[in-house]
Amino acid sequence: MKRGPKAKDWFPNDKATHEWLNSVKKSRRTYLTLWQYFLDFTGLTGDQILESRKTDKEYTWEKKVLEFKQWVIDVKEKGEKSAVTASSVARSFFSYHRLPLKFRRSESAKLTEEKRKTEDYRFSREDLKKMSDVADLTEKYVIVAGKSFGLRAGDFLALSRGDFEPYINRDVPICIGPYATQKESVKAYPFVDSDAQPIIKLMLEKMSREGRTDPNERVLTYTDNIQLSRVLKRVAERAGIKHGNKKVRFHCLRKFLTDRLSSYMSESKWKQVVGKSVDEKAYVSADELRTHYARVMVDTCWTGIVPETDVERRVKIEILVSKAKDLGLNEDEIRAKLTAMNLDDFDEFLRKEARKRSQPIEEDCQRIVSEEELGGYLAKGWKVQAVLPSGRIVVDNEC
Repeated sequence: MKRGPKAKDWFPNDKATHEWLNSVKKSRRTYLTLWQYFLDFTGLTGDQILESRKTDKEYTWEKKVLEFKQWVIDVKEKGEKSAVTASSVARSFFSYHRLPLKFRRSESAKLTEEKRKTEDYRFSREDLKKMSDVADLTEKYVIVAGKSFGLRAGDFLALSRGDFEPYINRDVPICIGPYATQKESVKAYPFVDSDAQPIIKLMLEKMSREGRTDPNERVLTYTDNIQLSRVLKRVAERAGIKHGNKKVRFHCLRKFLTDRLSSYMSESKWKQVVGKSVDEKAYVSADELRTHYARVMVDTCWTGIVPETDVERRVKIEILVSKAKDLGLNEDEIRAKLTAMNLDDFDEFLRKEARKRSQPIEEDCQRIVSEEELGGYLAKGWKVQAVLPSGRIVVDNEC
């Protein structure tokens, strides 16, 4: 598991900061990052802040922390939630040194308020393809790898050459996890999809030409998470994406992927992919996650993927509904299962139910097959029922 830098590496010769951060047991990386923001905002060290606080009679530091919260939003381009966390980190420094800040009730309310002023833009797959088409190599990497992994900005920036080299020539989707995220004790299992694989290979070749061959060398040399959002904004404008008053930022790629993962996986599984905490009992193998992720690529990729059409999906639903009725499920039960499960999981549920009841399920009455598979079915007496817009064919054996 990767371990982040220690306080002494970030803040040399800053005794007040070292003493406080050494007392932090959880989310240390978050504290390091947000405290760096506060020092950037004030232009002082922890030692200097502490000395100033000891002689402060005008509530200067209460005012500064209030201003800092807004600064995180305006300058660092973070969301309200991150700004609230940042102000809490700053306050904990003063509390640890037994010089707690004193706020009026109205001021405390402002510090904890998470009023959302903007709404994130919801990328479509077509948006991202347009952007990738007009992007240079590094920009393409940010776009396609960003939506492939769904990682937070800080975790994405930390990706190194060594995270990709051992696996990049395998068949997609390629799991590069477990990957230690900045959230303490939370691992992610990100996947390289069919769009990202060729771009990552080109990035590795570029790194080799530049002499950056150390496995620990970060793929991107950006020094701030904001640069990722700036890349997306710049390329979106170049591609003519009309996002109106919606916000374009790197987090939009994480939302793009999680929205689609949640259509194919249970909550505990998709959270495991992108690095959100789940109950330890809910963890599944990378191989099982890979099987689910392969299906998700139909909705997230444009390279080597033939998207499933709405017509094909409706035909699948009709076939499954027919199987469910044969097993005795009523319409309310069927509707509930279709809402809670993706189609493959519903199909597997029906198979299990049939086995429980020792009742063979009529799964061979209809199938959706490719053109290459069609000849074999016709030879066995199956008949063509319909040809779908995707080119796949519905066959029936009249059982």
